[in-house]
Amino acid sequence: MFIQSYITIASSYLLIGVVIALLLELVIRKYTEFEIKPLERFFLIVAWPIMALIFIYNFINGMKKED
Repeated sequence: MFIQSYITIASSYLLIGVVIALLLELVIRKYTEFEIKPLERFFLIVAWPIMALIFIYNFINGMKKED
């Protein structure tokens, strides 16, 4: 019973990570010439909350510098 709930939580976390990583990679490819490497993609999926916060912070700072 408990193992099934842990598996559900882990799979949901990773599924959200895959979706967030896809969105981040699409935005990165659209606005920069940067290519995402496989290890970076792995960390985007596994550590997606931290990576999303870092991306948002740098994206906002980058937009402020262009003005």
